[in-house]
Order: sequence, then structure tokens, then C-alpha cells
Amino acid sequence: MNKRISVLKEKSKIIILFLLTFVTTYVILMTCVVTKKYDLKVGDIAKSDIKASREIVDEKATQAAKKDAENKVDKQYTLKSDMQKTAEDNIKSFFNKVISIKESSLLDDQKMTEIAKIDIIKLDKEGYASLLASDKSSLLSMQSVLIEAMGKAYATPIEENKQSDIESAKLIVDGKISSLDYSRALKETLKSIAYSQIKPNFFYDKEKTEEKAKEASKNTATVLIKKNQTIVKDGEPITQEQIELLKSMGLLNDSKFDFLMYIALAAFVLIILGLQYMYIYRNDKKTYEDVKMLMLISVINILSLVLARVMAIISPFLIPFAFAPMLMKMLVNHKASMIIGIYNLMFIAIAVNFDSEVIVIGMLSIILGSTLLNKIQQRNDILYASVYMAFINAAVSLSYGIIISNNNMETLIKCGTAATGCIIAGVLAIGLLPFFENTFDIVTNVKLLELSNPNNPLLKKILMEAPGTYHHSVLVANLAEMAAEEVGANATLARIGAYYHDVGKTVRPVFFKENQVGHENPHDNIAPSLSALIITSHVKDGVELAEKNKMPQSIVDIIAQHHGTTLVKYFYVTAKNSAEDPDSIKEEDYRYMGPIPSSKEAGIIMMADSVEAAVRSIQEPTEEKIKNMVENIVKDKLQSGQLDNCDLTIRDISRIKKCFLKALNGIYHQRIEYPKEKIHKETIENDLCRQ
Repeated sequence: MNKRISVLKEKSKIIILFLLTFVTTYVILMTCVVTKKYDLKVGDIAKSDIKASREIVDEKATQAAKKDAENKVDKQYTLKSDMQKTAEDNIKSFFNKVISIKESSLLDDQKMTEIAKIDIIKLDKEGYASLLASDKSSLLSMQSVLIEAMGKAYATPIEENKQSDIESAKLIVDGKISSLDYSRALKETLKSIAYSQIKPNFFYDKEKTEEKAKEASKNTATVLIKKNQTIVKDGEPITQEQIELLKSMGLLNDSKFDFLMYIALAAFVLIILGLQYMYIYRNDKKTYEDVKMLMLISVINILSLVLARVMAIISPFLIPFAFAPMLMKMLVNHKASMIIGIYNLMFIAIAVNFDSEVIVIGMLSIILGSTLLNKIQQRNDILYASVYMAFINAAVSLSYGIIISNNNMETLIKCGTAATGCIIAGVLAIGLLPFFENTFDIVTNVKLLELSNPNNPLLKKILMEAPGTYHHSVLVANLAEMAAEEVGANATLARIGAYYHDVGKTVRPVFFKENQVGHENPHDNIAPSLSALIITSHVKDGVELAEKNKMPQSIVDIIAQHHGTTLVKYFYVTAKNSAEDPDSIKEEDYRYMGPIPSSKEAGIIMMADSVEAAVRSIQEPTEEKIKNMVENIVKDKLQSGQLDNCDLTIRDISRIKKCFLKALNGIYHQRIEYPKEKIHKETIENDLCRQ
């Protein structure tokens, strides 16, 4: 029941954090889309320049442009090519009938009557008479001439309702007929026949014209009012068109509340934040279950958004895009820094009005910020990485600018500001890293590496007051680092934790064998129970020293856990052997207080500590003896439950043993054989070596 309540509390904390992050992000982004309102009407004199708060469509100008495009469309016509063929067919049919009537046995009056009945072409009596007076050969020749004339007349389209086209066609016919060797009367007759067949063949197509007009309207570019484009200039009278634009952007006091925009922004923020949390939940469960880490991510994201909002006022290229990824790379992990950085870029995109060039620079900065700090050794490496990013961003900005613009000066300015943004990101990351480390109690590799400096007071204390312990700690650190790398643990934490794991021995260094060179063994003169108390106290003393020197909690935990609840076997057996009543000797009085290791690094250091000391005690060591010693010690840790809480799998432990064996075969020293169950006084130094 208590566990269920605890889970519900953690979930409620995550929900509250999500809501707080949502509200904060929403409010910040609101400042990007909501602007000052004005009390203006037509005819008022503007007291200052008024610029567009966002990009909108100028509906009135767009409609005017579309209408203008429609009006500029030429009338569309359809050419009826069959008109020429119809004319030629009519001429052929007419002359065939004339020839037929002429060759008939009818009287001349009857022939005139019959020829007048031909409906295809109508002529006056003189015209009919001139044709009947011609022989068949001449009539066929006339037919050919007229057909040829029709071809030339229709060679140029004849537009309907355009008399000039008709007249032009007639002139072509006139030219052809006038050159013939016929009588004037016959030429006029032929002209009459030709004129009757000259008709429009180029007709206005209303549907096609309307279709073209619609296409022209559709292809007309939308007239946009760009963000920050001046709508009203200081000192100028306000026009009706400007009032409509201001109203459409919600810049007038009486403008309609743009409810849809606020809903859209809320939905956008909700979706992106939801995707962030979903990614962490599915890919980094440990971080998701740590409310403190979720809070850290939210704070960094919000801080980067605030920086983007402020910098965008000066220039969007000054935004320190790499700031958040670099911090999250050091404080959280690599995957979170890149993916969450990309999600956060979507919020920043609103602040820069979705400027594609700025977004490209932002994406590049996020990728570089997440990958350039893989082997960071000191805080200055952050600045070096930011300088490297500055050169890359400047080069990309220059290339992008040359491709999309011919304004070289503007491109150079963008290059400079993009590079400056990277430097700002590095400076901010260096400055704020200690704040986040201390506030959220996070130990970064940078901080750990600073603890490896020999000038560190505690490390110097070990070196000066317990040199044997210092040497042992360095060997343990080498073993722990190799093993941690092998199983995917934090190798840096394992190394630094090993340096300090025995810092408590500096309180009474002479009671530990590695520091007894030139000294008597003080355990020879005190009771086993007191010896056990002194030996086990080095853990408590180490924790106190670490806390006093404000060491990171992860190091304090390693110091407290590196012996777990192990039995100080030598003194326990010695006490039982020397006691009148062996049953009166309680095992718990000879055990370390614990707790047992709770992290992979602490578990690795526990094994490395015991293994290194034990192997050094082997007389005439061989690979077989070293292997047996390592196997026995690790087996003892497993069977006694010392590794139950440190997330090390059996496979991990097998790989750790292989690492130990590989290293120990080169660094062991001859020592007295490790004691068995019945331990004698003269071998006390061997057990002390392992404590």
C-alpha cells in the first residue's frame, strides 16, 4: 500500500511539473505572437511606425492582383478548320450543277430558271448568264481558281464580328481573280461566288477564356505582409486599407479576439512537450522516474527559450542554440541532449517566425553541441568546442546565404552573428554548469575529472598521510575504470570513486598494513574487537571527511558502500579462537555497517578493492593462483549478497573478472598467502591489507 502511494506521489509530481512547464512555455511563446494594440481610425495621424506582428495575407491586395491577372488574359478563340472545306465543297457542288444544267437539253430560258434554283450560291441574272455562256472547260478552270483562292483566304483565321478580317480575305480573293484573263463581268461573278463563301472561322470561346482567367487567378502569388514589415509610417494619415490590415492582425483595440491562434499555440506546445516526455519515458526510464532530472531538463529548456526570445529581438542568428544541448550532454546524457534539443528547436522556431535559415543553423548547433563533448576533460573544453562550432556555423551560414541571396553584406553579418551565438552558448554553459551541478546535485565528468587533480586537498591528504593507501587506490582505480568501460558503467566515476574510497584511512593510517612501513603493527597490542572497530571505522571516517569537503554524493555513496556489510573475518575468527565462550562473539560486531553497493560503480569498486589487495598477498603468484583468488573473492561477494542491489548482471560480473585477470597479471606483488579459516597472529597483516 505504501509503495502504491509512493508511486502515485511520484506520478503526481511529474504531472505537476509537466503542467508548470507547459504554462511557462506557453506564456513565453505568447510574447512572440501577441503584440501591442492601437486605438486608431481612418484619418488619424500615426504617432509611430506600426509593423506587422506576424506574417499574414493581404486579402484586398491579393484579390486585386487576382482580378488584374484575370483581366490581362487574352480572349480565347477556337478555329473551325472545316469552314474552308465547306466553302470548297459548296463551290464544287455549285459548278457541278451549273455544268449539268448547261449540258442538258433544256431551252435557254429553262436553263436560267433551273440555275436560279441552286441554293448553295445565289447570283444575279447577269452572273448566271455569264456562267451559262462559258464552256465546260472554262467552268472547271473557274472552279479550280476559286478553290485555290479559298485556300489563300482562309490561310489567316477570320475572327467573328471582325469585319477587317473579312475584308482582308476578300482582298486576297480579288488579287487572285483580277489576274485572270476573263471579262470584267465574269470576274465580278467569280468574286460574288467567292465572297459568298468567305465566313468567320475563328470564334470566341467563353468557357476557354474563363478557364484561362481562373488559371491566371490561381497562379497569382498571394500578397503577403511579412513579419516586421511597416504597415503605417510615423506622421502619415491612416487609410481604410491600413485599418483593415491592422484589424486582420489583431492590432486594433476593437479587433476580434483571435481565439483560434491561442488554441493552436496551446495545442502545439502540448504536442511537443508530450513528445519530449514520451521520448524520455520510452528511452530513458531512469531519468523519467527521477523528478529532479525532469525538472533539470525543463529548467534548461525554458532558459534556452527565454534566451532565444531575448536574442531574437537583436538578431535570431545570435540565439545560443548549442547552450541547452551542451548542458544536457554533460548533466543528463547524449541521446537526451540531441532529441530534446530538436524538440525545443520547434519552440524556438516560433520565436524566429519559422525562418528556414535560422532553423538550419539551430539544427546544426544542436547536433554539434550534443557530439563535440564526448571526451571533455576540463571546463575550457566547452569553450574550445563552441569555437569549433562557431567556424562551422559561419561556413554553413555563408554557403546558405550565397545560395539564397545576392546581398553579400547581409550574408556576412549573418555569418558573424551565427558564430557569436555559438561563443555565447559556450560561455553560458561554462558559467551555468556549476550552478546546475550544485543545485541538482549532479556529478558531471568535468567535476569528477577536477577531483582527480593531485592538488585536491583530500587527494593530497591521502598521498601525504597514507601513501600506501594512495598507491593501493590508484591500482584499484585502474581496475575499476577498465571494468566499468567493459560493462557500460561510468568509467570516470569508477576511477575517481576508487581514488577516494579509502580516504577514511587517513584518520588512523598506521592501523592499515599498507601504511605500516617502518612501524610496528599496533593491532598486536589491542583486542580483536577494538581492531575490528578501528578497521570498520575507516568507512564512517571517510564519509565524514567527504561530506566535510563537500564531495559529490555519488562519491560519498561509493565510500560508504565499498565494503557493504562484509565480515572482518580475521578479527572475528581471532576473537572466537581466543574467547572462553566462542558463542558470545557476535558476528554483527565484526561487520561493516553498510549499506551494500547500490550502483554499478560501487559494486565494481568493492570487487576491485578486495581483489587487488588479495592478489598482492599471494606468494609466488601464477596466472592460475590469481584466477582462483579472483574467482573466490567474487564468488564470496555474490554469495554474501553484497552485489544484490547494484544492477550488475551475471554476464557483467563475468566480463569484470576477465578485465581484472588481464590487468592483475601485470601489476601484482609478492605478499604472504591469504589466510584460511584458522588464522594465526603473525598473519594479521594480510587481512589488514584487504580492509
